[in-house]
Amino acid sequence: MPKKEIPLIIPPKVEEIDRWVILGLDPSMSRTGYAMLDVFPSTDTSAATVAKWILAGSVKACSIENGMHPRNTIWLRAKLMALYLRSLLEALVASYSPDILKRTGLIISMEFPTPMNDYLVALNRIIHLVFFENGTANNSPVQFGQVRIMYTNAATLRSLMGLTSRGAKNKAENIIRAYDFIGRTDYPELDTDSCDAVLLSMMARHAASIIMGCVSEVPQNFLNSLCNATQEIKGKGRNAHVVTKGLLHRIEYWYMYKRQGYDACVKDASNPKKSLTRIRFEL
Repeated sequence: MPKKEIPLIIPPKVEEIDRWVILGLDPSMSRTGYAMLDVFPSTDTSAATVAKWILAGSVKACSIENGMHPRNTIWLRAKLMALYLRSLLEALVASYSPDILKRTGLIISMEFPTPMNDYLVALNRIIHLVFFENGTANNSPVQFGQVRIMYTNAATLRSLMGLTSRGAKNKAENIIRAYDFIGRTDYPELDTDSCDAVLLSMMARHAASIIMGCVSEVPQNFLNSLCNATQEIKGKGRNAHVVTKGLLHRIEYWYMYKRQGYDACVKDASNPKKSLTRIRFEL
């Protein structure tokens, strides 16, 4: 029996962006893998877009000896790694002219943090804070045309990438798979963290093709996962709600960051009135 055809909703082309820079990250408190990819229109009729690797590697914090318990240095280790990753974006931004940059989008692609893993959740939050605390990711006043965040569940990534090994063999398989996308000659030392960053970059690379209007070059299994129009019910009882299954239709997995004003509501205990004072911050 043939497989049931999956209904698709293709997101519209993002007209104001000509190319997308992708920063794939595999966050870990021990070592965070990264990979950066540039996706732009092809001048060759054999392909709609071209993807070129800019860099790949991993970063870890050196041993911190400051009299604090290792549990209390989590934020230090996380911020050290995040600052280095931000410096990669800063160097890239400095290499582009303002005219090119305003037509260039940025996609930060990461694995969705395991909700019960406090270390990964903390690292994920610190990465966001460091990237966006001073507008570096959109480098105000010179800005990327758009900044988008993409999350992929570990199980979804493994399924789409055809990864089947478990246990100790898992990472060896991931490295082999990553070399299907990135050149071994240019990047001979992919480790167990940078290889996953390459795979996460490829997820965003296919998303970039879709929002560049080049759907035909996306492999069908990735297109199904990204654009699936099937409606699902999530949660139970009062928490039940309908979501569209495709990753690009799920706001918790795919969203746009835009620097804007947010209000903090302050209750001054010395004020006899119950009123709140609103204070605006740019985030």
